[in-house]
Amino acid sequence: MGFFFNSEHVRATEQTVTLDVKSLTCSLCPVTVRKALEKTEGVKEATVSYEQHHAVIIYDDEIIDIPTLIETTTNAGFPPSVSEEIEAGYE
Repeated sequence: MGFFFNSEHVRATEQTVTLDVKSLTCSLCPVTVRKALEKTEGVKEATVSYEQHHAVIIYDDEIIDIPTLIETTTNAGFPPSVSEEIEAGYE
């Protein structure tokens, strides 16, 4: 018994992005951002740090994209700063 594996049908879709969220003003702010991100389809994990003022998001790029992650964070009341690296990928 063997397995047939066709790599054409397999695509790594898990991506990680870090967004700067400078508008976090208290230790409860990251909870709001994290909950908003985790409710979003395609987000697998979100870690938000008040101390470092950033959100690290693991997401499925076949379901959601970076502009939507930025919109989600903004709609939660915490607009992120977009790094030059991320901007360059969407010009």
